Amino acid sequence: MEKNSRKLSNPWLIILGTVLIQISAGSFYAWSIFNNGFMLKSGGTVQAVNGVKKIVGGLPAGSVSFTFTVGMLFLSLATLAGIPLAKKYGIKIISIFASIIYGLSILGLMLVGKNSSIWLLWLFGGVILGAMNGILYLTTLTNAIKWFPKRKGLISGVCVASYGLGSFIFKYIDMAIAGGAGAITAQNLDRVLFWWGTLALLLSVVGSFFLKNAPEDSASSLDTNNNSNNSIFIDKTNFTTSEMLHTSQAYLIFFCLITAVMFMGLLGSAVTNMAAAGTQTPNKVAVWGGTSAAATFVAIVAIANTLGRFIMGWLSDITGRKTVFFITYIVQLLALIILLSTKPGAMSIGMMYIIVIAMAFCFGGNITVFPTCVSDYFGLKNTSRNYSIIYQGFGIGAIIVGFLMASGNPLNPKNITLSNGAVLTQNFNLTYWVLLIMVIISLVIFVLIKKPVKKNSNIKN
Repeated sequence: MEKNSRKLSNPWLIILGTVLIQISAGSFYAWSIFNNGFMLKSGGTVQAVNGVKKIVGGLPAGSVSFTFTVGMLFLSLATLAGIPLAKKYGIKIISIFASIIYGLSILGLMLVGKNSSIWLLWLFGGVILGAMNGILYLTTLTNAIKWFPKRKGLISGVCVASYGLGSFIFKYIDMAIAGGAGAITAQNLDRVLFWWGTLALLLSVVGSFFLKNAPEDSASSLDTNNNSNNSIFIDKTNFTTSEMLHTSQAYLIFFCLITAVMFMGLLGSAVTNMAAAGTQTPNKVAVWGGTSAAATFVAIVAIANTLGRFIMGWLSDITGRKTVFFITYIVQLLALIILLSTKPGAMSIGMMYIIVIAMAFCFGGNITVFPTCVSDYFGLKNTSRNYSIIYQGFGIGAIIVGFLMASGNPLNPKNITLSNGAVLTQNFNLTYWVLLIMVIISLVIFVLIKKPVKKNSNIKN
């Protein structure tokens, strides 16, 4: 019956629906352009303090940007529930349900106002928005991969690239709705949130109607069709989640995913502040993030992120997953060395563009290849459930980088004075050093790791 279901379904329509949902969910990655808007609407004002323009009052910058980190944590946690729910009730029903709550959570952010608690922002922008994002993202991605078992890298690249494309598309939609120079302010924030939430909801609901669960025998049918006799090893390469967790490879891949996601923490919630700290004079650092020039960095991240997902996903089918990981992690290692060796405010805009493009391209490539890497190592049959477990590294990585940038206290980030006198509430230098060490460890892992082999295999006669 499942074979007939495969024949009656048009897998490319399912990919179309997945792409629409991924674009909608990916809009969350444009979060950094909203930071100043939430700070201003919650009571902050732009003032000159000792000749330096900064936002005084309102919610602190470190706490607002940490909303994205909270979202990434609940994004990963929600995948544990999303995968079994999609299997039980059908991916179409679950996606429609998640799409509606996803859109409503964005609209709920309009409740944030003067003297609002940071917990209100974290609830709608972190917990609810992140959880529904995770359900939409991973359930549709792993389902799409199952429909094309012989083109895993390509399909993963197309779908995950669409997720990255979402931040690029919605960044320009948000700026157009904001009007003027495109900066998000206290006056236009609610208008932008309303249209973001409405468009994201409609896009993902429409995409959901194209979805259909992939046949459960996708992986095993490939094995049986390639054997002419009846004596085959059952699930020789397909690991259950329990079996996967008894291998060292699962934890090594988990660590490498944590490392990859920490770059997302820099690029998703703090890229404008990172660019400001590296290129701007002390009197411009605090307010540069709200300019159109800073918004361009968000667009650059989205483009590079999207290209990395598609190109490296396709390349991984040709060269293998390890080769892609070696390329991306070495490039990120070089980017970190340059950031650490350049004085604050002394980097040219051109060099910062190169750094941001390199990091975003490599992050996009990495996050695309990890699901196919898990299916390579532990089999396609249980890849949805297995990757949802490994994917918890996504949330852990986001939390780690969030705490590092907030100097350990997101509720009251410590002020960091750079060598040029600029004052930040985000500790980029500490984050760079920790990432440098983790990237080196990850490269060693990729040198040593090998595919696991099941010790016991049942034989069917």
